[in-house]
Amino acid sequence: MTDTDEDNTLSVQIANQIINVANSRLEDGVAPDDVAAGMRHAAANFSAFTATHGEIDPNILIEEFAEMLGYYMERHSPSGSAPAGLNQLIDQAKNEL
Repeated sequence: MTDTDEDNTLSVQIANQIINVANSRLEDGVAPDDVAAGMRHAAANFSAFTATHGEIDPNILIEEFAEMLGYYMERHSPSGSAPAGLNQLIDQAKNEL
């Protein structure tokens, strides 16, 4: 296993822990849109913290988020593809970097 594989495994483990918290909030009756908004807020807040402390380039954050969002939109979409508008937004974000 390479360092990248280990990092990805750790990041997936952390993501799964956060998803468990989100699922718990859904079970408590919180609306899915509110849970998702809270998760985006937390992700943006912590990502900005790491970026301002020299840990990661903000442009990389934007590109990674766009790629992850597109990937998961395809996974969760009944048709197996992300909506056209999202694909255009992802391409625009990549081109602006």
